[in-house]
Amino acid sequence: MICSFASSASAAPPVVSGVTASQRTGTKIVDISYNLAMDTGQMAFVELWFSPDNGLNFPIRCVAIIGDVDANVTAGAKSVEWNAESDWDQQFTPSGRIRVIATYGDQPSGFAGSGGTNNAGTGGSSSGQADASMVSVFWDSYYMLDTYGGGGTTTYMDESNLPRMIYGSNLAKIYLDPIEVTNSKWNEVAQWALSNGYSALPLASSAEPADLPRTNISYWEAVRWCNARSEMDGLTPIYYVDANESLGDLNGNGIVDNGNEQGTAENWHPYDSYTDTNNNGIYDPGEPIIGDDGDGIWEPMEWQDLNSNNQMDVGLTQVIRSSVVPSVQSAPNLYHVNVTSFMKAHANGYRLPDEFIMKKAATGGLSQKKWPWGDDQPEMYGNFSTEYRVTTGGGTPLSGPTAATTRQANGLGVKDVIGNVAEWTNLYFSDSGGMGGSQLTATAYVYGGSYLGLMSADDPYSGGGGGASQFTSSNGGMGGSTPESLFHLELTGLPTAKSPAVGFRCASYVWSN
Repeated sequence: MICSFASSASAAPPVVSGVTASQRTGTKIVDISYNLAMDTGQMAFVELWFSPDNGLNFPIRCVAIIGDVDANVTAGAKSVEWNAESDWDQQFTPSGRIRVIATYGDQPSGFAGSGGTNNAGTGGSSSGQADASMVSVFWDSYYMLDTYGGGGTTTYMDESNLPRMIYGSNLAKIYLDPIEVTNSKWNEVAQWALSNGYSALPLASSAEPADLPRTNISYWEAVRWCNARSEMDGLTPIYYVDANESLGDLNGNGIVDNGNEQGTAENWHPYDSYTDTNNNGIYDPGEPIIGDDGDGIWEPMEWQDLNSNNQMDVGLTQVIRSSVVPSVQSAPNLYHVNVTSFMKAHANGYRLPDEFIMKKAATGGLSQKKWPWGDDQPEMYGNFSTEYRVTTGGGTPLSGPTAATTRQANGLGVKDVIGNVAEWTNLYFSDSGGMGGSQLTATAYVYGGSYLGLMSADDPYSGGGGGASQFTSSNGGMGGSTPESLFHLELTGLPTAKSPAVGFRCASYVWSN
């Protein structure tokens, strides 16, 4: 974190003035001083809040602090030491402000933050709670079939660190919808949204059964609905129009590096057993640099100029509520950076589940097996046709999804992660150009197969004659054949695509740091 601090003060008595803040060189410790004036003999409760956008919003409560804070603070010149690494780790801004709030008595002011939620930079909580109907799936050691192993062997890789590699924080557990979002649930949220500043969320018609999955919606419609559900439940929305261009303090030196190593072969990888020797996700001096040019210093590019304005933008201020979608001028060809740049990734709102979450949910809790029932292929598993709504090879094509009530939940308490309808995941990236500005080059993922087949998410032959499938295997080619395992049930398509065989469910993540 690096900040250029300006002062801010509460307007009501007690009176706070002369607020200054400076970051200690080479550390993430911020020294703060302020003056407190109040009536003789009084004491105050003092709290500190941080703004990453020059005072536009104050979403982050400073809790890792020592000094003249909390209850029983007297009048006079005061000082505080804030450990920003604890409250706002791997975040950057050139426009930081500190707000000092003092209140007579021994209780906080009641200010709950603005423009976000408590400690929104690292995934704090608001007064809202995730939908009580969701099931809790704890994130622990999770093994995924090594799709690149080859050689005729079956090997599994521990994917426990995947969220840390992508988001820079430990994932503790996931709240997950136990079934795919139904027409009834969709309309409940969409009707609220359309009355509260949202648009372009088509309601399911009365002819569509309430308990069937909501289908024929695009990736971006699902994203808008997730945001609306978050706001309706008092949670912080996940998806934004404007990007956060920070990549984090990758080399852990406390400043935003200018990317001197770009254009060279030098690199260092977080959570890699060779380069990240202590597995903390941040480069520490002395750790191996791949392709070191001899100076032993790694200065990576720690922010990306997605809108070509020659400055790092904190972003994440404009919630996606309409058909306007994120648009950038020079997005890099990186799978996860593109989507996470436009996400308040550690907030508590609803999101489309990441593909690795879908895969874990699909296992039903059975570890190191190809399918939730074991290693036998679906055609060899006698209960497949009764437990999963999927057209199998040579079988009579199923006509559509059915209500989840007709099937049992798996060992993790969720239904239809495999089959019924395929589901939009959070994975979205652009090969070139912008997120929303280059829809023709963008790629979004659906997972799980559908009633049309394990590798099918639409019917290109509906209406007679031939046709091109909107969704194809992420490994290339059209679907139809039985994949090797549940870890291969990924299809890709345009984020604008719609199909009666594609729906979605929501997740809410809980982070341990």
